[in-house]
Amino acid sequence: MKEKLPNPSDELPIFYGCDPEPNDLVEHFSHFVLAVSDLDRSEAWYRDVIGMDLLGRNLTAEGQPHSVLEMNTGQLFILVQQEAVDAARVNSHGVHHGFALTQNQFRRAMSRLEANGYTTGAEREEFIARGQYSVDVYDPDGHHYQIETMDEVQAHEPLFTGAGVIDCGPAMSFAIGEVRTFREGNFFLVRLDEGFLAPTRWCSHMNGMVIYQKEHWRFWCAMHTATYDRRGVPTCTTTRFPDLHPLRLHPVRIDDNGHVLVDSDRVIERTSYEEPNPPAPFPMREGGTQNPDLTPLPS
Repeated sequence: MKEKLPNPSDELPIFYGCDPEPNDLVEHFSHFVLAVSDLDRSEAWYRDVIGMDLLGRNLTAEGQPHSVLEMNTGQLFILVQQEAVDAARVNSHGVHHGFALTQNQFRRAMSRLEANGYTTGAEREEFIARGQYSVDVYDPDGHHYQIETMDEVQAHEPLFTGAGVIDCGPAMSFAIGEVRTFREGNFFLVRLDEGFLAPTRWCSHMNGMVIYQKEHWRFWCAMHTATYDRRGVPTCTTTRFPDLHPLRLHPVRIDDNGHVLVDSDRVIERTSYEEPNPPAPFPMREGGTQNPDLTPLPS
């Protein structure tokens, strides 16, 4: 079960552009303007709930009454009084704005939200990977914000179910090219021409849950759309994931009865399928008997 909060972290906040050199490109927006229906109410919300610093009222050339608040990165929020506010289009989820925090900032933000009576949660939790943390909040006029962080340890650590060695059945019951899902240990068993592989169901990108798309002959992660072939080798590395590793493997062996055994409590890390001494497919003799060169699992 996923933790409610990310781990504490020594990661330092990044204050882009706060002390730039003369020729530096400022990597953030200058100010963000929002229409609000009640300036006092919204000013208090952005100050007390979000934690911005109030600079004052009517400090810019904006013609309407407005309030100026500052983020810790030096960026400004300008709240402009309007008669009517349309925060989201009818029959749509609407636009949302994101705050990317460090892990410790996220933990403090959750405490502040809960202290202000908010029940924190993610509206699209099914699309959040294991190492990601995200909550959705709305200001008094319905402007939608996503507050998020990344726990790099949880995003990339091997995950286990504690199911141990799983008997996947007779080797000869698997057709060449077949992929079966074993949810007890969260792995796939793949029968290739040269034998068996047992890739984990956890994506190498951020520990999202991978499914097998038979119609495309591939593994696919719904979290960020990473894809892998049936050997667990990434097929999307030229676009969004240039450094994506292959799916981890679980050790496989075939016992004296011809059954395929997978140790779901051990993983083989890979940086490429063709790396030196790769964890190759596990070959079988005709008839499903164990290859004598196959390294057995520890008892």
